[in-house]
Amino acid sequence: MTDFPMNAAWVKDLVPDLASRVEQFTVDTDELDDELIEVFSDEIVRLTEELKQGLAEADGERIHMSAHSIKGMGGTMGLPEISVLAQEIELMAKGGRMERCGELSNALISWAQVFRTGD
Repeated sequence: MTDFPMNAAWVKDLVPDLASRVEQFTVDTDELDDELIEVFSDEIVRLTEELKQGLAEADGERIHMSAHSIKGMGGTMGLPEISVLAQEIELMAKGGRMERCGELSNALISWAQVFRTGD
């Protein structure tokens, strides 16, 4: 199996109640394989591009849908902190809090770039 970066503890700085929300997305990841990681890697790129477009257009629905997909993928991949961050983005988009939504989305986009490139 590929060396898979699991540390997303930095999310706690963005989502203060992370600890109380992370358990709902915690799953057993013993079955992760290289193919699943590759699919996740490709999808996180596609979905963060959707987030960027949604932010540029102030399209709350587009942001919400992208974040919703990322939320599910994070849990599947054993990255519950990413799921909570995506959930928070969903909530901010739904509530029309675009400034906060942008802050959270940009943090997620930055994480995805590091995840993808390993830098």
